[in-house]
Amino acid sequence: MPPELPASALYSSPSLGRLWQKVHLACSPFLRRPAVRRLYQKPAPRLRRYLPGPYSLIALGCADGIKESLLLKNLPKPAYLLAADTNLSLARRAAHRLPGRKKSSCRIDLTTHLPSPISHLPRPRLFTLFGVLPNLNPLPLLRRVSRTLRPGDLLLFSANLAPARSGFAGARKILHQYDNPPTRRWLETAVKSCRPKLPKGRLEFGIHPDPRQNSLARIEARWISPKKGLTVFSSRRPTVAQVESWIRLARLKKLARFLDPRGEEGLWLVAR
Repeated sequence: MPPELPASALYSSPSLGRLWQKVHLACSPFLRRPAVRRLYQKPAPRLRRYLPGPYSLIALGCADGIKESLLLKNLPKPAYLLAADTNLSLARRAAHRLPGRKKSSCRIDLTTHLPSPISHLPRPRLFTLFGVLPNLNPLPLLRRVSRTLRPGDLLLFSANLAPARSGFAGARKILHQYDNPPTRRWLETAVKSCRPKLPKGRLEFGIHPDPRQNSLARIEARWISPKKGLTVFSSRRPTVAQVESWIRLARLKKLARFLDPRGEEGLWLVAR
């Protein structure tokens, strides 16, 4: 397997952030299908029962906050909002968009640790983790968040799913959502930004087993050249059963599950 470009490198500059937004606008099922947008409003009634009073919202990997904004339309305004993303300009945009009596934003690298301001926020805390799990090693990430949760805290996270019983068959159905001109422009720009520079090559999309879990399907964009190969982008497409096995292994308790009618996306509400 070729070495991997860190996921944070795809969003590390304002220009890459803008290209990602163009991909999102052109290709995202979230924007193209109303049923996926409605999915992010479904947890609100359940959350109101768990959060009857003031709470803090920590939006992890929030990008520009559009998914969190749908959730918060039907929830009371958080007493405190922290918008956190690997791209600080996107995190600031999310903090501006989202409601909160007090707000802040910060840059994070979810592959290492959670931002230190989290520990000082008033509890109970609602953590959101939308659109992040496909691009990072999911089990270590869920375990890091799990260790941060305290009694009364909640985590609501999304997963892009393989819409079939077999993850690999499901991944083939949605490969076109990745292999398209806007996504290629974004990833090729990220390749050109690499230091040291990569040799000339081409971008190839395919479906491969995840190196840490062979039964997990992973859509990859690989930079192929005679001298060096590099995995530029990857997106894991688990089945529902695989996501729920990660929840158990991270010592989390499932409180609720919400699924897109086509089976391409799901939300899970969990606690310690």
